[in-house]
Order: sequence, then structure tokens, then C-alpha cells
Amino acid sequence: MVPHRSPHIRKLPFSAAACAALLVVAAPAQTPCFTNSGPDVIVGDITGIANYTPSGGVEALGVGTTLCNIGTVWLDYFANTNRHPVNSSGIFRLKHVDGADRFEQLGMSWLHHGFFALSSGLCCSCTPTDGTHLGIGCSDPSTASRQGSQPGLGPRWQVDAHTGDFAYPPANPPWSGTVARRLQVRVSDLEVTGGPGGTRFFAEKSVIAPDDAAAGNGNNHASWRELTATVRAGNWNFGVKGSTTRASPAIRAWRDLDPGVEETEIQVPNEGLFVLAYEATDLGGGQWHYEFALYNLNSDLSGQSFSVPIPAGVTPTNIGFHDVDHHDGDGIGNVDSSGVDWTATLAGGALTWECETFAQNPNGNALRWGTLYNFRFDAPTPPTAGSVTVGFFKSPGSISAGASVPGDPPGMAYCAGDGSDPLVTTDCPCLNFGALGRGCANSQNPSGASLGTAGSTSPDTVVLTSEGELPSSLSIFLQGDASQGSGIVFGDGVRCVAGHLRRLYVKNASGGTVIAPQGGDPSITARSAALGDPIPLGGQRFYGVYYRDPSPSYCPAPAGSTFNIGNGVSIVWF
Repeated sequence: MVPHRSPHIRKLPFSAAACAALLVVAAPAQTPCFTNSGPDVIVGDITGIANYTPSGGVEALGVGTTLCNIGTVWLDYFANTNRHPVNSSGIFRLKHVDGADRFEQLGMSWLHHGFFALSSGLCCSCTPTDGTHLGIGCSDPSTASRQGSQPGLGPRWQVDAHTGDFAYPPANPPWSGTVARRLQVRVSDLEVTGGPGGTRFFAEKSVIAPDDAAAGNGNNHASWRELTATVRAGNWNFGVKGSTTRASPAIRAWRDLDPGVEETEIQVPNEGLFVLAYEATDLGGGQWHYEFALYNLNSDLSGQSFSVPIPAGVTPTNIGFHDVDHHDGDGIGNVDSSGVDWTATLAGGALTWECETFAQNPNGNALRWGTLYNFRFDAPTPPTAGSVTVGFFKSPGSISAGASVPGDPPGMAYCAGDGSDPLVTTDCPCLNFGALGRGCANSQNPSGASLGTAGSTSPDTVVLTSEGELPSSLSIFLQGDASQGSGIVFGDGVRCVAGHLRRLYVKNASGGTVIAPQGGDPSITARSAALGDPIPLGGQRFYGVYYRDPSPSYCPAPAGSTFNIGNGVSIVWF
């Protein structure tokens, strides 16, 4: 094979013959050699860990690395120029929290700059060079201590991971201490590994090279390997476990280990690649946890916002966000990029997280290359096929991709006692109108009670929740097979549930909220059948919850009574 240019000859500490002597013939089956035209550098192996003395609640690591050129052309490896590969380290954690899994990035390093290419043969059959190039099929090992050598590490912000371009010499702000510039992880984020179902850690190595990117081979530059974590006398130590998964970023470990995880590649046209992994977990009681992990492999545009559609009538709870810290002046002007959490807003039918724009702050907390951010929430509806949207940081624009998102709730609210629905012509009995979409006001809540639904109709996991009642009201869940659309006065409220009425459940509210079914209660359809009303496929039923409000001075007779009711809900049972 003839290289694309003549090798650049200079005096080196090793001769070409000595480099050739380092050849090791080994080509694991997982690595396809010579299939991509041009230089194609990957992380062929993550070889070991250097553990350094912690400082300020932060552990620091170096991660041994072997780079492989699996392409058909030499890869530039010129020292003291911007024509060599740079590589970075990241650490990730898979942990079970509150009934669902989370895959998060805990830390990242500055960049190691390549300076001399050895000619080993870890990945393919190697044709040696003189060290100014990584030869065709050749590999270049670098120890963990070399990767953790602080003076040779440069910041990430100066690298365009899509084009492979970077400034040389790199920015070199002052530093001191044992953890500076190295792969950092907070001690508070660490746990001992090895227990069944326990927390697991992963190292990722990424390599960026200008000529690799120019050849269009930049999407396979990250690899991962599992880590062990132990602690002795207060000192944490990491080691490698298993084998390296090549040409695959660490985010893919989540899907590899959990079949419930789905994954979508988001390729920005003529730019970089994002990888989205996500999982919807049934928490029981009609609640679902939605976990999204968005990884930027090599997009220089970076991410500024992330949006998930939320159906009308669905209110997400436990909204969360997780990012990773920049450190030691890794940002424009030798100032760290911002670590301010993205703000979450529910508006316009979507839940959107966002940081500052590039115009507002070029050092804003964007999702830059080689980093992973998490977006999470709970919702009372199971997932359905939909799409999410990633907004760009460095220029206007966005890109959408398919994902599992919250579906429509199983029930549709109607019959509000807020005075706004022209179909409900019956006023609240003493003009005690509630807030928008809710029932008539009660003696302790001027907004009134609100009835909502969660779960799915097939199988029947539907849960009815009434909130905004009096703190410990006796509450009756009512089902009807017809609707009185204009409403009728019912105690201090307005009821639209009509036809053949069944009392499904009787409960006491706690803190003004009451839920059914729960615990050992039969499902709604089972309870309805037991009461003589089996619900056929496609059958529609109407629901309301009326509750005690014994205040004699509120909405007094004859206008009202000692009970009230929230809005109605209709459900079609498919």
C-alpha cells in the first residue's frame, strides 16, 4: 500500500528498524481492518489506570491507551505541530436510583498530545514507519502515567472535534496539585464495585486527528472499558475489567447492559454526531420515569437545548438535570466553561432544558464534544413513539430525532367548575368557581379539587388521583356510563357523571390528595365488573370524585351542602 504522501524524515530517538522490532502480529476479530479509506485512528485498547493522590474531595486518574490506525493511509504524528492525534479520557457511572437506571458522566480530562508513533500491531497487521506517522495497521501504546503527565496536557476547548483542527501550542494556564488537568471524579460520586446489581464505572478514551477527520472517519474514535473501584485506608483505586469495546463511545455500554434502553444516532448534516440513549421505566401506580442521556461525540456546534414533547393534561414531576465539570481553566480565556445547570421550562407543549446561548456567553454550559448530559422526569403516562429536539449552541438551528416520549393520558378531563366551559351551563352553586380546569372551590381551597389520570387502559393500570380536597376528606370515586354535559348541582359543586352510577372506591384523603386504586385494590375494570358493569372493548365511562366539606358556613343551604366534587374525566377503554 502506498501512503498518500512521502514520510517526513527527521532525526528521532528510535530508528525505523527499532520501530519495526516493536511489531506485534495480533488482529482481534472485533476490529475491521482497512475497510475505511484514508487514515482511520481508533482507540484499540484501554490498558490500565494510574491512581493519583486526591485533593479537595477530587480523585484523579490517568488512563493507559493504545491507538490503532485501521485505515489505508498513514496517520500524521508530527510532534510540536497541530498535525498529530490528541486523546481525552472520561469516566461514567451506571447506577440504580429510585427504581430506574441512570447512566451519567462523572468527569473528564484534558488532552494528551501525541508526539511519536510506535509501530506495534495490536489491531491489524502493521507496516512500520519512522515515528512521524502511525503506519497502516499499526498501533501506538501509551502508559497510564504518560497519559496523566500534567505538563503535556492541553485544554479541550481549542479542539474542533468535527474537523480535527486544534491550536498548537495549546493554552497553558498556571496549575498546581495532584489532580490538575487529569481525569477527575468527585469522591462523593464513588462507590465500591462488585456487588450484585451494584453501581458500575466505565472509562472512555477518545482520539481526534485532523487527517482522520478530513477522511470522514471521525465517528469511530471513542472506545470504552469497564472499571473496578476499591477503597483502602480512605484511598480509592481503580482498575480495568473485561476487555475494551472498540469504536464505541461509553454511552453505548448502557444499551449493551440493559435491553430496555433504546438508542438513536443524531447526525448533524455536514457536521458532528450526537448519540441519544433513553429508557422509560414503569414505577408502578401509573407513574413512569423518563431518562435521557445525550452524548456529543464530535459536534463543534455543541448542544444548547433539549426538548421533549409533553401532552396536554400531563404534568411532569421530579424534573432533573446532570452535567460534568470543566476544570483548571478549560474555557476561552483560560476560564472554566460554565457549570450552571440548564433551566427546565414547561411551555408550548414541551419540556425544554437550556443553557445560555453562545451570544450570551461563549463559555456557557453547552454540551461540548466528548461530554454527556442527562435529562429526566416522571410522568403519569406510558411511553409512545415521538421525537425530541436538540438546539445548537454556536449557531442558530436545531435537529430532531425519534425517541420514546410520554403518551397521552388515558383519560380526558371535562366538566370543569371554573365557569369557562360553554357546555357546562350549570354554575357552581354559590358562584364558587374554581381555577382553570378544576372543580368548584371548597372551604379550604379556592382553586377547587382536580381529578387526573395516569397509567394505561390495556392492560388496565389506570390510576385516578384527586388533589386539592380538604386535608383528610372522606372521598368516593364515582363511575357512570353517561355524561350530563351541562352539569347538575351536586353539593357545593357541579357533577357531569351520569347514567348508571357505581361507587368504585371509598378513601380518605391525605394532605388533600386521594388515589385509587392502590395497594391491594382491584383495577378499575375489575371493580366495575364486580359491581355489575363489565366494560367492553371501546366502552366509554365517566369519573368523578366527591368528597366531604363539612364547613356549615361555606356555601350554606339551600345553595350547597356538606360535600363537593372535582372536575370530571372520561376514559375510552381500549
